[in-house]
Amino acid sequence: MKRTSKFLAVGAAVLIIGVVIWVIGMSIIGWDFYRLDNTEYTARSYACEDEVKSISVSLSSFPLTVKRGERVSLDYYEADNSEVFVEEKDGVLSVVEKYQYSPFKSGLFNIGRTSHKFTLTVVSGAKLEINGNNSDISIEDADFEDFSMHSTNANIRFTRVKFGKLNIKSTNCDLTLNGCKASGMTVKSTNLDITAKNCEFDSAVIDGTNVDCELEMVKLNMLSLDAVNLDADIEIVGNQNEYTVQTSGRGMPAHRTGTTDKLIKLSGTNNDVDLKFV
Repeated sequence: MKRTSKFLAVGAAVLIIGVVIWVIGMSIIGWDFYRLDNTEYTARSYACEDEVKSISVSLSSFPLTVKRGERVSLDYYEADNSEVFVEEKDGVLSVVEKYQYSPFKSGLFNIGRTSHKFTLTVVSGAKLEINGNNSDISIEDADFEDFSMHSTNANIRFTRVKFGKLNIKSTNCDLTLNGCKASGMTVKSTNLDITAKNCEFDSAVIDGTNVDCELEMVKLNMLSLDAVNLDADIEIVGNQNEYTVQTSGRGMPAHRTGTTDKLIKLSGTNNDVDLKFV
């Protein structure tokens, strides 16, 4: 027992010393966590000369912001622990970042990445594919033949945007659509907060583990909504007699057979779902 107490006392003393050293070190740098990142960043920009029909962006560490403009361009950063390749060929813009983790050279933290975002400016009519860790997208008054993205954390706002197909896959996703149209929309996310107002979808597939869904004044022919924990307020513009409603789980609307092939399919384990037609 005495030996155990001695070990605990030594461990506590080491912990206290470590905390003191940490506090002193952080005080020296003014508690500026960005100074823990020793990476050197160099600002670059690229403007497309020709018409761009397709854009592909694949980022390993930098966050990405997307906005609409009059010309396709990219403001980005090069860093001493990653390489960025930008290529424009035959109407296709390709952006690829290859990141190399080097803690002894640039530090244990990449916190400086948050203030060195890539900014992609897009125009209407193109195909856009995004792969990255952190994506912040805000686009108004545009149209895309195809829009697809695969991101760990995504914050997305679309206003009056038309899509041929819209596909989003993310671990954490906050998606807002206002006045948008899509022939087909598929959204899959572990943690998903989706809001759609005054939108039109031929088909919409929403799949997640924890889903908070608000569909307000939405026109659609087919809706498939599946989650483990589902909180949903669904307001469909249309005649409820035309829709077949299929549900699985507690806290769901009643089953119903419609007069057309229009379908609403709802599935969940823990549910709080309200469905109405206007």
